[in-house]
Amino acid sequence: MKFFNVRVWLLIFGALALIGGIGNAVTAETVATDSWGEIDGRLLDVATSLEIVWGIHLSVWGASVIVISVLLHGASRARFGAVSVIAVLLSQIIAALSIGNLGYGEGGSPPVLFLLIVLVTAAITLVACIREWNGKKELLSGDTSV
Repeated sequence: MKFFNVRVWLLIFGALALIGGIGNAVTAETVATDSWGEIDGRLLDVATSLEIVWGIHLSVWGASVIVISVLLHGASRARFGAVSVIAVLLSQIIAALSIGNLGYGEGGSPPVLFLLIVLVTAAITLVACIREWNGKKELLSGDTSV
């Protein structure tokens, strides 16, 4: 198996998004307290709701990427995969930046190791998708399977 296997990397990226999103939604109150600092009452309720929605949003992205990796093939998988990876990253960055000026992140940020794993996985997945953007080249034996 080659290292830049589009299907494998899309499955890994999708699984990380799905698991991360579910984890965010399930532990929403803890995440809200960690991310927003010392808040309580209605502010904690709103922040917890935001984290639940954010987690569900990320989970849907992850599930979509997994479906793409299973149902599509060749250049279609690579193209939809590349667009999906960029869309997932941009949606998360835009969401975090848009609430950053409201105090999000003052209580702390996600673990650096987790962010590093996600970013490295996203970069590898994007490279794998871009490499296969125009589909597989026919091998000398005529076999084009992955």
